[in-house]
Amino acid sequence: MWCTIVNATTCKTGWKKWKSFLDENSIVHTMHHTGSLEEVQQVIEKSFHEGNRRFLFVGGDGTVHHGCNILLKVSGDQSRDIIVGVLPCGTGNDWVRTFGVDKKQLAVGLKEEYTAPMNVMKVTWSDGRVHYAINMVGGGLDASVVKLLKKAPLKIPARIIYPYGLVRALLKPHTWKGKITIDDHHESGTWMTILAGFGKYCGGGMYMLPHAREDSPALFMMKPKNIFKILISTPDIYTGKIIHNKRAVTYHFTKMEIEHEEKPIPIEADGEFIGYSPVRIEAGFDVMKRIV
Repeated sequence: MWCTIVNATTCKTGWKKWKSFLDENSIVHTMHHTGSLEEVQQVIEKSFHEGNRRFLFVGGDGTVHHGCNILLKVSGDQSRDIIVGVLPCGTGNDWVRTFGVDKKQLAVGLKEEYTAPMNVMKVTWSDGRVHYAINMVGGGLDASVVKLLKKAPLKIPARIIYPYGLVRALLKPHTWKGKITIDDHHESGTWMTILAGFGKYCGGGMYMLPHAREDSPALFMMKPKNIFKILISTPDIYTGKIIHNKRAVTYHFTKMEIEHEEKPIPIEADGEFIGYSPVRIEAGFDVMKRIV
């Protein structure tokens, strides 16, 4: 049986189509409407301890992010037994843009439990705190935008609200000095944006990591450039051409560290602000299963 968790804030009515979808395809499930992280945690803990290992999230990237973080912490070394599915119904669905399947394939996958390894990014601080990014980790300007938009109305789609936040962030100081260690290689200098993950999209459809692969996360770093050049290159972030910009640096990696000079570098995961540098980021392979 699938434990289906609905974000009642962003999916006030949209969940109904998914309820019909599950019923029409005879997919056995229980549906739980949650309005807070505390409620999500309660539902997941209860279901997991009752022996359930199948979870469906009805919502956007934030719902998937928080739900999977809770699952990973609750399940511990049993996380590989968990199967996760996503029914998109939120303000941003970037994870689905990379890993989602059409409804017909989704129905078959849920019924037959067709799965693939679910890889994530593990973010660790020096004090031992751990957080996971299901789609992508962002540092610098990207994280500043997320932090600025933290109190924005949830009903505004990410593809609309993110560009607004970007302009606001560009009017503030938006460069950071730091050393980036990529596996055994070092890059030092001043940075504007750092993005790393298995997902290809962020910010409501921005195609920032076109070189990401399921077996190898991608890294994109942008050196500073003037605001005018940033604005005129905006179309490139939706086509993937941004990685070819002369100010861009790209890699594949398995582990990396972000260390700052002077001011700490802000960090976000899946559109959720999570803290500041220094941090260690590493690829977590096959930590759960996902429906395909």
